[in-house]
Order: sequence, then C-alpha cells, then structure tokens
Amino acid sequence: MLGNGAKELLDEVATGKLTGEEEIWSHTDLWDVQANVDGARIAFENLLPALQQKDPALAASLNEKFAALQAELATHAQGADFTYYDKLAPEQVQRLASLVDALGEPLSRLTAAVVL
Repeated sequence: MLGNGAKELLDEVATGKLTGEEEIWSHTDLWDVQANVDGARIAFENLLPALQQKDPALAASLNEKFAALQAELATHAQGADFTYYDKLAPEQVQRLASLVDALGEPLSRLTAAVVL
C-alpha cells in the first residue's frame, strides 16, 4: 500500500497539479506539489530498508530522483512559501514535469521490488 500510494501521489502531481488547473484562482499549486512529493518521499523512506536489501540500485535511483525534484522545487521557494503558479515560465513548468516523470517510472517499480 505504501509503494502504490507513493506512486499515486506522484501521478496526481503529473496529471493535476502541474497543469495549474487545481488552484486556478489562488495559484498555490506548488504548495500542493510539495505536499504530494513529501508524502511520496515519506512512503518511499518507510520502504527504503527493505528496498536497499532487495534492489539497492533502485533505492539509489529513487534517492537521486527525489533529490533532483526537491532541488528544483527549492528554486521556486520564497522562504516558507512558493512562487505563484501563474508566475512560472512554461519552461519552468516543463522542467518540473520532466523531473516528476523521471521519478515516476522507477517509483512505479517500488512495490514489486519490496514484495518479491
């Protein structure tokens, strides 16, 4: 459930939050993106000990991809807040989307890796 939940949270980012449609009036989509990434990362971290035993390469890849996505989100932080979504340039949104996609593929293998 944790592995599948992590993937679902990230899928939600890809299909709803990075489109700007979820918070069409408030433009606070990046706060929601961060919350989903945090949830997915926490679920992953709870499975990390088992994953490191069963598939250390996947564990390392996921750690790297979570860090890259978090680093990109940090470039849009303003203290405890974020830049409003409508202030992002299309290439900034595309960069976030690319990093979410890059994380999504290996994250989709998490559940199978720890169960098998």
